[in-house]
Amino acid sequence: MYNILQLCCEGFEQKLEQQFLKPNRHRKNVYICSPYSDSDPNVQLDNMRRARLYMLYANEHMGYLARAPHAYLPMLVCDKLPAERAMALRFGLELLVQSELLLVCGTVLSKGMKGEITHAAKLGIPIQVFDDDLYVQVRKLVTQTGASKKLVELNREHSVLGLGTELIVPQEGGG
Repeated sequence: MYNILQLCCEGFEQKLEQQFLKPNRHRKNVYICSPYSDSDPNVQLDNMRRARLYMLYANEHMGYLARAPHAYLPMLVCDKLPAERAMALRFGLELLVQSELLLVCGTVLSKGMKGEITHAAKLGIPIQVFDDDLYVQVRKLVTQTGASKKLVELNREHSVLGLGTELIVPQEGGG
């Protein structure tokens, strides 16, 4: 497995920025689907940081233009305010429409993730999952929407995206 500590090097945020500063039309646009909400604000911050690491990994090791609205959007809108949360969720779904692939990262399915997966299935967007247990849950959810379970693929090559809370999250300062 890839050494996740290498992702947590100083300057990883700048590496993320580079994918958008130098757009490449030949790269697939992918949507990172991973948990965000939690009653503990520290867990939410870790989930935001984890989403950034998933983005970075998808960019650097899979060659994708990775997008995870929950990696940065919570700094602009308040998840605790229903109107702002709804706005953030709508934005995420609009971004998903522009994506060619949905990457389901981590080890648990949140309510928001279920909505994103259902939306992707209805649009016929292929879905990759990196955790065995989550794979079963996602396939079930996709078939419940009336879509083909063939939309869902288990990707063991990039199993680092199947890490959840055990994924090391860099703190402020990058190191």
